[in-house]
Amino acid sequence: LHRYYKFRLKLKNLSSLEKKSTGESNESKTPEISGIKETVNYPFGQTQGRENARLLFDFSLGVGAFDADQKNLKVLDFACGTGWTSEWLNKFGFDVYAFDVDPKAIQVADQKLKLDARIDKFRYHTKVADGHTLPYENNFFGQSFCFDSLHHINDYEKALTELRRVLISGGRAVFVEPGSRHSTSPETVKFLKEHNFGDWWVEKDVDLVQIWDIAQRVGFKELRVKPFFQPSMVNYSLWEWYNILDNPEGIKNYMTELRRYAFEDRVVFYLA
Repeated sequence: LHRYYKFRLKLKNLSSLEKKSTGESNESKTPEISGIKETVNYPFGQTQGRENARLLFDFSLGVGAFDADQKNLKVLDFACGTGWTSEWLNKFGFDVYAFDVDPKAIQVADQKLKLDARIDKFRYHTKVADGHTLPYENNFFGQSFCFDSLHHINDYEKALTELRRVLISGGRAVFVEPGSRHSTSPETVKFLKEHNFGDWWVEKDVDLVQIWDIAQRVGFKELRVKPFFQPSMVNYSLWEWYNILDNPEGIKNYMTELRRYAFEDRVVFYLA
């Protein structure tokens, strides 16, 4: 939530992307990056090491939910924002099709091709689009990836119906999202009080039971959860961890909190 707000603020720096008064066209020269460096590098390069580590951890969990045996390497990056996940998926060897409803976000994503020669331009496709009506053919993608975006979608059923349509049979739709208490959490309530974005801004819960109910209706056959604590949440001495199997109460408490956290606070899951 807060990371996305910072991104919205940083988009103000995009004025430096417009044509300069030098007579040179945008096509003839890569734009100067001094005014947009922070935006293009978003969400990395900040001083909060724990936040960077969390992004990397969550991203790795999402990619770990991919079907490693899937031969169709086309991946849909659903509501990609500025495209940092698209960039990384591309570098992992996937043929990435990324979209977002915000044209300025896609403008930033497009700059990555000019600023990083390691991105394969033949496997990096961007488009301005709405997640409720995807502009892609039926049975086109082997997998899809949605990182912190589903909870901003107005109609889950329409979005999941579209994902089922564009995925091949057995293709996975992978999600990394906040959980079932997101919209009423103190952090979200405080944030929305401090920042009035208008009616277009949506903050919804991602309740796995509700998602599974919808997913079955639109044709998915399976929902599987990848439950993990954030690394910063787990810390044991050597002997506490070595002897944990001798502590049934500790095991029960661990699993109770993991069940709560990986349902209410942070959910990583896939539909297939």
